[in-house]
Amino acid sequence: MARFSFRKRPTEEEELPEGEGTGEEEGAEVSVPDEGGERAGGGSRRLLIIAGVGVILIGRWYLANQLFLAPPPPPPAPARPAVPAPAAKAPAPAAPTKEAAPAAPAKAPSKPEQKPAAPAKAGAAPPAAPAKPESAKAPTKPAPAPAVAPPTNFSLQVGAMVMEENAESLKRKLDEGGFSSVIRKGTAFVAKQVVTVGEPTGKREAEDLSRRLNVDGFPSQLLAVGNKYTPQIGAFFNLDEAIDLARELQKKNYHPKITSKPANTVVFQVRHGKFDSRTAALRRGEELKAKGFNFLVVRE
Repeated sequence: MARFSFRKRPTEEEELPEGEGTGEEEGAEVSVPDEGGERAGGGSRRLLIIAGVGVILIGRWYLANQLFLAPPPPPPAPARPAVPAPAAKAPAPAAPTKEAAPAAPAKAPSKPEQKPAAPAKAGAAPPAAPAKPESAKAPTKPAPAPAVAPPTNFSLQVGAMVMEENAESLKRKLDEGGFSSVIRKGTAFVAKQVVTVGEPTGKREAEDLSRRLNVDGFPSQLLAVGNKYTPQIGAFFNLDEAIDLARELQKKNYHPKITSKPANTVVFQVRHGKFDSRTAALRRGEELKAKGFNFLVVRE
């Protein structure tokens, strides 16, 4: 197989070395002509083709970006209508001056005619009265101060007698025991014990019985009971006195009867002390009870 040499081809000026033949011999090396020029021309064409392909690719990418990838431009903002500026007003022409007329003589001012007031129509509302100034209003009265309740006082009532002599006797006993007291006059509903004889009968029979009682020492008077009458021997506020009289009548063979009747009569109240509280009054009452006096706490 023949071998090729890629060494530089000798020029014509160079001489062939001796011993080398010009003819081709089997196994001899044959020089190949230089292919550098052809290779240089093929390389430039390749560069041009590559550059053209690159330009085409770049052009396609730009078109695809503009058509499909780039966002659409924003819509333009609507234009506002221009507002015309107000036109400047032209100065008004001055009014033509007139020659001054001679002044007329001054007249006396005439009085305004007074028209009679029209009569008010029926049903028309009367004119509202003028409001009074605040200074003319009546002064407001100050609110009254709350009434202060007087202090409550208590006292001890030792007795209440219809007979004033009995009240005086009780007062003397209290004063001697060291408990000063006073007598006050008042009224009260007191049970009155009325002593009568027999049953109510006609007036003639009642008068005959009353005369007999008078003869026996029991003065009496007729007491009306409806349409009938009965002799009344006495009326007592003390029940014991009424019982004593009834016993004396029985001894004379009479049939007495005691009737209790409430009566609003004058009484004499014997009271002691003045205390700020009921507790203090009760403490003093215990002292009176130890001395043998009954008591009742009352308000003054």
